[in-house]
Amino acid sequence: MSQITRFVVLLWAAAGMVQTSYSQINGEWKTILDVHSLSNEVLPAPAQDTFVSFRKPDGLILSEGNLYFTSHDAAGATVWRTSQTSIPGQETVLYWEQGAQFGDIVFAKVDGVFFGYFFAETPKNFTGVTIKRVPLTGGTATVLANIGDEMDIENSHRNLVTDGANLYWQDGSAIRKMPIRGGAIVKLDPVHPNTPTAGIELQNGSRIVYASFENIRFVPTSGSNTSPESRTIVVAANRVTALHAVSNGTYWGDQGSDSGLLHLRLAGVTITLPGPSGIVSSISTKGPAAGGSQAWTVCSGDSCRLRLVFPGLNSSMLIGGGAFGVTVTPSGNVFWGDAAGLHQKVF
Repeated sequence: MSQITRFVVLLWAAAGMVQTSYSQINGEWKTILDVHSLSNEVLPAPAQDTFVSFRKPDGLILSEGNLYFTSHDAAGATVWRTSQTSIPGQETVLYWEQGAQFGDIVFAKVDGVFFGYFFAETPKNFTGVTIKRVPLTGGTATVLANIGDEMDIENSHRNLVTDGANLYWQDGSAIRKMPIRGGAIVKLDPVHPNTPTAGIELQNGSRIVYASFENIRFVPTSGSNTSPESRTIVVAANRVTALHAVSNGTYWGDQGSDSGLLHLRLAGVTITLPGPSGIVSSISTKGPAAGGSQAWTVCSGDSCRLRLVFPGLNSSMLIGGGAFGVTVTPSGNVFWGDAAGLHQKVF
């Protein structure tokens, strides 16, 4: 850093415009600005990622200490459990099914028992996508419902959520919900086809945030008598590819001319964070509100990048293709899945 640049940064810091921190990179101490819009410098992350599993996931979710995921191969599909501190080879099989393919997975405690809920289909004998339930201690899976053929469970991620009472998902024509023990399926909102979906999010425990092509909207979990158009949060530049709802705002990525960037709608204002060229495939933040530690994956062709914008850190790193499911834990560690397996980056 030149003397002139250092002087300007110190002036900004003194004026309260930025907060400065320092990192040693390749033997040289560099200044990192916490207000990242004031700096385009992308610095490498201070920790190397490690594998949790060498298995390519199809669905992925974290609990307080564990990680649950689905995968498939030519023989069949599996639901797995592993610890967040595990290494490859320590995964536990919860359920396996011959000739099947599984997708998104979520979990909930029902009648005193923890269950995993996941999408399933049999590609060679397709009769529709089903939602199945399996105890998180392992055992036989139970079919709760056949939800039709309007879903791409292979390429859509974070498309199944629960509030402990109901399951929610998006198919080619609607946002739907079903009691968590099974039962009648209710249509909450119509949508335009958006395949693969951007995923859906439960926001503040009372509404589902979703994308209908370029329109990001919400619908109360109890349903609504108002038009979907009247519940539009923001209209993106093009088809929304990923979204993430926090208590006070909504993040998204889209296929517009600035694809790869991360957008945040907060108090009626759109904020944009720079990112590499490509398609945003997953988004996460540390904590319930906007800001702080923010992570997203961006894919182009057969490769992806993990973008991290943390306090005092602004980094982009090459990761495997097909990346999804990025999750920032309360402790600030980052997990994600890609074609090479399941990864974690510990800070």
